[in-house]
Amino acid sequence: MNNQMSLIDWALILGIGSIWGASFLFVRIAVPEMGPLNVVASRMIIGALFLAPFFLRIKHLRKIKEHFPVILFFSLFYAVFPFLLFANSALVLSAGTLSILNSTTPLFALVISIVWLKAKFSFLQLAGLLLGIFGILTIIGFESITFSIWPFVFCLVAAFFYALSSTFIYKLEDIDPSYLATISLLIGFFIAFPFTFIDGGIDLDQEFRVLLSIFLLGTLCTGLGYIGHMFLIKRIGPVRATTSLFIVPISGMFLGNMFLSESITLFMILGCILILIGVAMTNLQREN
Repeated sequence: MNNQMSLIDWALILGIGSIWGASFLFVRIAVPEMGPLNVVASRMIIGALFLAPFFLRIKHLRKIKEHFPVILFFSLFYAVFPFLLFANSALVLSAGTLSILNSTTPLFALVISIVWLKAKFSFLQLAGLLLGIFGILTIIGFESITFSIWPFVFCLVAAFFYALSSTFIYKLEDIDPSYLATISLLIGFFIAFPFTFIDGGIDLDQEFRVLLSIFLLGTLCTGLGYIGHMFLIKRIGPVRATTSLFIVPISGMFLGNMFLSESITLFMILGCILILIGVAMTNLQREN
């Protein structure tokens, strides 16, 4: 892991956060038309097929049996479960709200790293994380967003799964992250596919905007986003890498406003400013 943040690291943080913010827009467009299970299965198979030509080799396939417990863990906790929890919540919550709740991941990552990795953090880093969380609470509190209790819980559980998976990736030493992301998405698809018939099966007879949303969700948000995130975790550690998720609500809210006419107010802008400052504070010092 690099001790100093480079321009590449900062670019990945901003890029991944922006891409994943867009994912909630695409989910909000696709889920009401196709159903949560179909959207989850579709994004995984598209993401896997998009990544396979670049990162999957015959030598990797020979090691699936050896690595299967790890692959299964990531298929479930880095893909299937969080994807499904957010997709179900998208039937009730706005894209902006989903992206805000997703940004609680760094808080869970901090706790997991302290408990599991015995990591030590400076006051500035802790203050940055708290400031980022305060920015999220500012957006939620002042906007009087009404949550149904279960979608709220689902999103927080999904955020915890992302944090747990991110920390686990950091601990891996003998598995290529790009191969792991690709094969986990593929296995995740085969796990989810039988359940798509609950939603009537995958139906591609949809409007162009729905099909485009699924395609971008699979290639951009799932494929490129996950490879970039795993690469970032290996470079700067799980806590600093998951602070890219503080960028997600900024992207999610503005895209939701642009394409779904979701409102943006002064308090949302204030919260976003606090989030950006929190990201900077968290990443300016090294992670021990």
